[in-house]
Amino acid sequence: MKNFLLLIFAITILMINSAEAAFERNSNAPKILLAEVAGYGQFELKPEFMANFYDVIREKLQENFNVESRMTLLDEPSEEDEIFSTIHMDAIAHSHLYRREFANVKMTRYGDSIKGKEYYQNPAKTAARLKLEGKPYRLTPEISEKIFELGEKYGVEYMLFCNVRDADVWRKTGGIFGASPSTYDLRGKRVQIEMEYFLINVKTGKVFEGQNTQKRTSLTTNVLIGKYGNNYTVGDMVNYVLQDQAGKLVKNILKRGLKAVE
Repeated sequence: MKNFLLLIFAITILMINSAEAAFERNSNAPKILLAEVAGYGQFELKPEFMANFYDVIREKLQENFNVESRMTLLDEPSEEDEIFSTIHMDAIAHSHLYRREFANVKMTRYGDSIKGKEYYQNPAKTAARLKLEGKPYRLTPEISEKIFELGEKYGVEYMLFCNVRDADVWRKTGGIFGASPSTYDLRGKRVQIEMEYFLINVKTGKVFEGQNTQKRTSLTTNVLIGKYGNNYTVGDMVNYVLQDQAGKLVKNILKRGLKAVE
C-alpha cells in the first residue's frame, strides 16, 4: 500500500511539473485568436459534422500558441459575429485561392462587391493569382483598421480564420452517403475535408493563406481500426481526418506563415 501511495505521489508531481512547463511554454508563445471556423463553400455543410471543428483546431493550436477563443452563435449572430464574418470574407476575396464558382451566395456577393464579377471570371487573371499561392497580401484598408482594434481588444498578435469549403461523407462510387456522425457502417465510404486558412498579423495587416485537402476511405484507415476497433463511426472518421488537417495547418503556419506576415 505504501509503495502504491508513493507511486501515485510521484505521478502527481510529474503531472504538476508537466503542466507548469506547458503553461510557461504557452505564456511565451505567440498570441493568436481563433477568430472563425466557418463554411463559405458552395455546398451547405452538415451542422452535426461542423460542431466540433472549432474545438479540434483550437486544441492543435494550443500545442504551439497562446490561444484566445471566441464562439459564434450561428442561430443568433451578434454584431461582432458579423464583423468577424466580414473580415473572413475579405480575406477570402483577396486570396490567391478564391474561386468564385465554388463559393456560397453570401461569399459571392461580397467578393463581387470588392473586386467585381468580371475579375474572378477572367481565366488569365485566375491562373495568375493561383501562381501566387502562399504569398502574403493585404486586406481592404477599413477591414485592416477593424482587425487592429479587435487585436487590441483580445490582446493578440495574430488572428486565424478557417474556411471549410467542403466536408462530407461519400460513396467511393461518387454518390452522396446520407450519414450521421453515429453511423457505423462505413464499407465503401470515404470522408473528404477541404479547408483553407488565413493567418493575419493584427499590426502589419499582412495575410498568409494556406489550404489542405484530405481524404480517408474506410478500407485504408488502419489507424482508426487500431484506435476505435472495427466499429468506429462516421464521427470518429471525420474527427480523425480533421485532426490531421489541423496538425498540418499548424505546421505550415509555424514553418511559413509567421515569417510571411511579419
